[in-house]
Amino acid sequence: MEILSIGRSIFDLFFPVRCLNCDTVISQESPLCVSCTANLPFTHWNLDKNNLAYDKLKPLCKIHSAHSLLFFRHENVTQKLLHNLKYVNHPEIGILLAEKTILEVDLKEFDGVIPVPIHPKKLKKRGYNQIIPYAKTLAENFEIPWMEDALIRMENNPSQVFKNREKRLNSIQNAFALTDRKLEGHIILMDDVLTTGATISTCVNLIHTKFPDVKISVMTMACGV
Repeated sequence: MEILSIGRSIFDLFFPVRCLNCDTVISQESPLCVSCTANLPFTHWNLDKNNLAYDKLKPLCKIHSAHSLLFFRHENVTQKLLHNLKYVNHPEIGILLAEKTILEVDLKEFDGVIPVPIHPKKLKKRGYNQIIPYAKTLAENFEIPWMEDALIRMENNPSQVFKNREKRLNSIQNAFALTDRKLEGHIILMDDVLTTGATISTCVNLIHTKFPDVKISVMTMACGV
């Protein structure tokens, strides 16, 4: 054990862990330094109808309420966090953001959590769906039924980053499918970032084609501004 500790210390000396935002040397327990963590661009929204996330989705689908934890802007700390979560195998970022969300909202009354799925090819390439660490941490903390099997991704669409809302909507109309799982009550659909609302609204509308009476609220780690 002592040899492992010495080896770890030598490794840390030559290859120190650095804050994903400011590059400061940090401990391995967090992806951000204390200063960057304290200055995250929190929305401080409630899970309700009085926020930008709800306003983005209202014209596209029928939802009960919405919430996003952070503001997402080009090259801000949120973008860096989500990039590392999505492409650089940092699932601890999702857990960190879930822990921050727990301080913002109460989810005890919900009947299920559905993560927006990714295509199996992307899952194989990345190793995991980037929303799972966040969504599952919240589901477990509030003891909400986990419904990862409710939706599946049928089409492996290319990146939507440079498409406007209309083009995104058109490109993913048939991207998802429902499984045989029955949905009822009030569920939360969770995704990583809300930009145009195309992906989330497609999932919401698909669920309502089969389960029109199900209430759906939406939560994302971030919302574009």
